[in-house]
Amino acid sequence: MRGGKGFAQLIVLWALLLLGTLAMSFAFSMRTEALAARNGLDSSRAYYQARTGIHRAIAMLSSFPLDNVLREPPAGKEEDASYETRIESESGRIDINFVSEAMLKEVLKNGGLSLEEVESVGDAILDWRDEDDMPRTNGAESPYYASLSNPVKPRNGKLASVDELLFVKGVTPEQFGRLFSRIFTVYGFSPSVDINASPVEVLQVLPGVTPEAARAVVARRQEAPFRSPAEVSQFLAEQGVPMTALPIFSFSRSSRIYTITSVGKAGERISRGIECRVDFSGGGPKSVKILRWMDYVAVGGGA
Repeated sequence: MRGGKGFAQLIVLWALLLLGTLAMSFAFSMRTEALAARNGLDSSRAYYQARTGIHRAIAMLSSFPLDNVLREPPAGKEEDASYETRIESESGRIDINFVSEAMLKEVLKNGGLSLEEVESVGDAILDWRDEDDMPRTNGAESPYYASLSNPVKPRNGKLASVDELLFVKGVTPEQFGRLFSRIFTVYGFSPSVDINASPVEVLQVLPGVTPEAARAVVARRQEAPFRSPAEVSQFLAEQGVPMTALPIFSFSRSSRIYTITSVGKAGERISRGIECRVDFSGGGPKSVKILRWMDYVAVGGGA
């Protein structure tokens, strides 16, 4: 009898252990599903927060003085969800279709490329955009691109997108992501850059402009935009920028195209981002034209 009772108790203990394990597994599974559902909900909330930022920025660019909008781009918050935007004028970047050979190679050098890369990449970019089929000393034309395992045809004209640089001989994804995608545009429509709109990463690769001078320009225009060539000349001279660099700068916008980046957040750690390029140069019912829309998934940690 005593042995049978002990055996029964052992069975009960094993049963309790099994039930406890099943209960823990079920609770863990339910918690995982609940977190996944919450992350999915927060991801959607973050995305629509980012969309809100894009649409508010477009509305403000359409309605308010540009200097005010660029100085304080829209941001908003609702309980545990929020968005922040950044607005950049394409006239503040270097137009790859208008930049001179000398300036292009100086920019590449200041951007960290070796002297060999400056010559090879610089010549290849110039060959890609010129109309002839005669390669420069370190460049490449149609025969080179036709010989590739995945042949491409050089533009032989103005680039339609900065992304085209990824097809140019010698341009690496690292160079493109770190430098070219940040400083070049095809929407500047001018060989000069707008000193009131150039981000610091553009300013500091321009000929004669040190990183310290670039930061000083950004700080100065946050107080008040440059309004005349005399203002620009005097301020740059005070920063040690040589007079030969002055023709690079303009203080009027040659382009009404802007890149808006909006990051939405929801919950504790879910972020989503959108990049939108918008053209405001139209008229009538089509005064605003979206040129590019790119969704980013999970900018910060998340689902």
